[in-house]
Amino acid sequence: MPEVFKKDNHVYCVRHVMENFLSEAAKLGIRWNASKNLLKELFSRFAYATTKVEYEGVLDELRKYKRELAECIEKNEPKQWAQSKFGKEWWWMLNINSMES
Repeated sequence: MPEVFKKDNHVYCVRHVMENFLSEAAKLGIRWNASKNLLKELFSRFAYATTKVEYEGVLDELRKYKRELAECIEKNEPKQWAQSKFGKEWWWMLNINSMES
């Protein structure tokens, strides 16, 4: 994909990135529904944050909750799925099912 379409225009599917994030949380022993719901809410705030300051604030919250998950977010190429990092207007594409066809 990056060779043909150039990576600067490629957006990762936020739903799939969140599923991978929750899988990492499970590996760290986070399996309670209340905890998973908190992580889903934090992840959505990462994805939809419109500014770097907002994104960093959520990242700080996650670091306080579970440092390893914050590291997971940073290693998972947020510039390819987080609105504040991508640099182009794409928020409308986050949940369009036709994008996965």
